[in-house]
Amino acid sequence: MPQLSRRLILATLGMILLLLGGCWNRREVETLAFIMAAGVDQAAEPDKVQLTVQIALPAALVTATGGSGASERAFWLVSSTGYTPFDATRNFASQSSRRLFWAHNRWLVIGEEMARDGIEDILDMFVRDGETRRTVKVAVSKGGKASDFLQTELEMERLSSEAYVGILQNSSTGLSTVVDIDIHRFLLALAGEGIEPVAIRAEMIDRLPDVDIRGQLERSTISLAPRITGAAVFRESKLVGWLDKPEARGYNWVLGKAKSSLIIIERPEDETKYVGIELMRAGSKIKPEIVDGRPRMTVKIQAEGAIGDIEDMFMITDSLGAVASMERRMATVIANDVNAALQKARELGSDIFGFGQAIYRRYPKEWSSWKDNWNDQGFQELEVKVEVESKIRRSGLIEVGVPLRR
Repeated sequence: MPQLSRRLILATLGMILLLLGGCWNRREVETLAFIMAAGVDQAAEPDKVQLTVQIALPAALVTATGGSGASERAFWLVSSTGYTPFDATRNFASQSSRRLFWAHNRWLVIGEEMARDGIEDILDMFVRDGETRRTVKVAVSKGGKASDFLQTELEMERLSSEAYVGILQNSSTGLSTVVDIDIHRFLLALAGEGIEPVAIRAEMIDRLPDVDIRGQLERSTISLAPRITGAAVFRESKLVGWLDKPEARGYNWVLGKAKSSLIIIERPEDETKYVGIELMRAGSKIKPEIVDGRPRMTVKIQAEGAIGDIEDMFMITDSLGAVASMERRMATVIANDVNAALQKARELGSDIFGFGQAIYRRYPKEWSSWKDNWNDQGFQELEVKVEVESKIRRSGLIEVGVPLRR
């Protein structure tokens, strides 16, 4: 190999090593403030937004053996204002000794007043910035500000953000009366054709200060607790209303997102008694059609359950007839949930089910004549047929011991 080529190769390798070995943009963990949840409200100043963040306090998260560390609040709640969320983020520099770090953020809570004015401009930073994640949950604080909701705590979790996640997961997998939406799925619905977005509904529970049945706590008494239930309904980027628990479950029935739930029905042999049926699995199909030039939608739902409990367990039961009757009653409850959700969505003028999107995908040419006025007319006049097939797969086995002789 010629001497000149060797020198050129060595010079190139030297330059590469110099470029790879630099630490000019390093960020030490001791210099970062880890955001666990964020909230956005309208600021008191005109045309400005207020950004509130929950910042984890690592020292408070360490269990203290004999000191006061366990009684210290595990997060720092601080707010800043700006013309945009990014402007408010930079303004935290005048309050925080550490640089805000967004990669661990799990919640974006929006105050109701701000949500009703529209949140499209708010979401831009949380999608555009490289540190933020699209898996962040999107919630609306019903009847209050996001900054107020972020003050709520639970006794079993040191960080409120973890408590919110736990409540959402338990409600989603055990009740199906909530919606689980992140920024990515919210934006897909917001930008989609023939579908409107929903968000998590977050509420605050006031606890009476003179009633405390929860035992001794090292932290001060928690008087403001979170509750997550139902759903927040949007039309485009503006909040227009709410779904309660049965309506949110009806929404989940339609979209096949009902994972597990408890369905309460009247007992066939005695309608003053109740039967609890645990949902084991469920699925749904949405079938759009055009009949006589008008759209029609068929929603088919399949659900399987198991008997969880029965009142008056010693009552004689005709197993075949009783099970068939309970399956019909179970199907009626599911259909009622769906119809309640459909009625509320029509009242709010928001096709949260994506019926329009289903028509658009199957009949794109015909959809062009309905899309401009879909929420106000097409969705309102849409014929929706709900078909529910329910099965009780397991009734459980109860073994009663032989009574002792007297």
